[in-house]
Amino acid sequence: MPKVVLYGYLSIDGIVAPGVRSDAVAGGAALYGALGARMAGAEAAIVACRGEDYPAAWIAALAGLGIDVSWIRPAAGPTRRARIRHASGGDRASSHYGEALWWERTAALRPPVVGPAADIAVLCPMPPVHAAAILAGLDCPAVADTSEAFAAAGPAEWPAGGLELLPRLRLFAPSREETALLLPDVADDAAVVALASRGCDIVQKRGSAGLAYCRAGDTRVVTVAPPPATVLDPTGAGDATVGALAARIAAGDTLDAACRVAVRVGAAAVAGIGPSALGLATPPFPSPATTH
Repeated sequence: MPKVVLYGYLSIDGIVAPGVRSDAVAGGAALYGALGARMAGAEAAIVACRGEDYPAAWIAALAGLGIDVSWIRPAAGPTRRARIRHASGGDRASSHYGEALWWERTAALRPPVVGPAADIAVLCPMPPVHAAAILAGLDCPAVADTSEAFAAAGPAEWPAGGLELLPRLRLFAPSREETALLLPDVADDAAVVALASRGCDIVQKRGSAGLAYCRAGDTRVVTVAPPPATVLDPTGAGDATVGALAARIAAGDTLDAACRVAVRVGAAAVAGIGPSALGLATPPFPSPATTH
């Protein structure tokens, strides 16, 4: 099986969706990406830092699925806390992006820049300058994602004032919302083509509409529809999709074939609360009464 290494963050998520409320769920793009890669037939390793309050039982549950957690390093202070609200129409609000503590923990818990040998690396959403530092040390292809928090910062957050990381990537996989922040006032398909002109394959995540992709330097946008899905909680579906994309690319699939596997993994992810539909069963977050 190909080996996928995911550099990113772990989080403790509070999730609200129609009919769903969970105050402390195992989360983080690196976690969902590793589960997506595993579901797509790869071995996965997570390179991340975990705060003092991230339950050891959650790490053990990942290890129980065969995910390499030996590169998760302990760090002082609390874990990043995400607060995510999904509306019935598909809109998503992430109120933690406006919190100073979330940004402070983002800086403090940046993933280590060195990880295990891999067939492909995934750079989960992180400050682009830190992604560049990880890229500099890799000896394998890389896939990168972003988030609305980093994309909203605009070109000033990207090295040399632009999207210069793209030529160094095998694939870049923003959502349509993130693409709109990176390239304001550009329609979805045109933005995919514009990004692909910068030197790497582009896959745009379109939520319930599936995926759209364009090969590097091409002008043809291909859409891939997802299978029917019953949506309980969309949290992490995009991250799982990116992990699956990386797994199939490392396995030698064409971009089209990789997208068709990845869109099925993303559709599977929404069927449970948090990462449960991806096979991760975690014990409840410990209450203060049970932590001593």
